[in-house]
Amino acid sequence: MAARLLVVAAVANAALAFSNTSPVVAWSSSSSYALDSLPARLDSTYHTVSLLESILSSEDICNHDAVVLVNQPGLHASDLRTLEPSTHIARSIASAHSSRQYPYLPSHHSHANGILSLAESVSSKCGSRLLQYAPGKDKVTLQPNSKHVLCMNMPHLDKSGHSRKTTMAQHESLLGDELSSITSSFPNHLIIFTGSPLGSHSKRQVPDRPILDLSSDSFSSFAPTNTTLPTGGVLKRYQLLTPGLITALLIAFFVLVPVVMMGMKALASIQNPIRVDVSKSYNAQERKNQ
Repeated sequence: MAARLLVVAAVANAALAFSNTSPVVAWSSSSSYALDSLPARLDSTYHTVSLLESILSSEDICNHDAVVLVNQPGLHASDLRTLEPSTHIARSIASAHSSRQYPYLPSHHSHANGILSLAESVSSKCGSRLLQYAPGKDKVTLQPNSKHVLCMNMPHLDKSGHSRKTTMAQHESLLGDELSSITSSFPNHLIIFTGSPLGSHSKRQVPDRPILDLSSDSFSSFAPTNTTLPTGGVLKRYQLLTPGLITALLIAFFVLVPVVMMGMKALASIQNPIRVDVSKSYNAQERKNQ
């Protein structure tokens, strides 16, 4: 029993490691060395901000007319997996010349400030116009004749269950319309979509960084260039079972079932002596009558 409890605890800790991770999905309309040069496997030194820094510090980053950074607090890999193949994001990645998908990267505590700092660096390096806004709330004017670095802040995603899936679909539709307008003005573009930890006002509290070995095949993957996305949405092949469901199943099979079996055996051992006593008393009475 103790060994089983240790196994459950170990698996539960591994499942909790996913709670502080965020996906990073990037694609470009033209061949991008910044994306194609990324390693197939990310080691444990990478987190969301360091990966963005690696992409945005590439020598060819200024070749793009528009660099778009989309940040959505609370976004998980499972949220992208629920998107339909017909959505703008899924279709854009499927048709992109270069693309990468990293579903489980440790989120950095300075994620939001780090993105803005990187955007300012790219803007200064490339002489681009820097704009920061929230789609659907702020109106911006694009200048097609100038390079742009756009920082888009999506609404927080802090719901759960069916309402979370519905909210994610609404956010994707809003983001899709915005990206469609941007890409029509800037055919040569690079887009990065990532999540970040929710703020302290949210119900979900996120620690600084989990212990997660990203060198493992099960925890890190990428989408090769010009790869058609699997049917069902973005990142479909990741996280088929949620950590909570895995933990619940393990507890049910390794803890509850043995406890029930032990209880049944205990009840059976209590009833057996009573049956023996009744049998003996019956035989004694029968002999007396004879």
